[in-house]
Amino acid sequence: VYHIRWKDQAFVLIMSSFISGDERILRLRKRPKETSSKAKTVRIPFGNQATKILSIPVIADRYNYYMGAVDEFDHLTTQNAGLRHVERGGHQALEHWLLRTVLVNCYLLALYSDVPEPREISFRSQQDFRRQLVSTLLAKAQDS
Repeated sequence: VYHIRWKDQAFVLIMSSFISGDERILRLRKRPKETSSKAKTVRIPFGNQATKILSIPVIADRYNYYMGAVDEFDHLTTQNAGLRHVERGGHQALEHWLLRTVLVNCYLLALYSDVPEPREISFRSQQDFRRQLVSTLLAKAQDS
């Protein structure tokens, strides 16, 4: 897992399991407004130009492009967190994040799969999907 810190208008912390922080891409960027106090140092490369082509990390570019999908993932994970808030221990936070990621991805795969009807399981929501998943896993554990 890559951890990247990048200064946009403010410091941004990004984690990725598939894009390294070394890759860069040229993008047309807009100069932050003069009233933006956080972006004072970011305005320096622009000089008096309103826009400029700058080298930015590919991971930040992909985030900006797929921001809607990231927001949807955040919505799905917060809607069904299912885990207690972790105050200490980065490893616990990472484990919980990975578990939530796996659960959301399983839900999305099941939701958008091309399995013909009738399916073995039928669900109306992510919460319903998780209940059926847990019930099925417990039943299989009891059988073995």
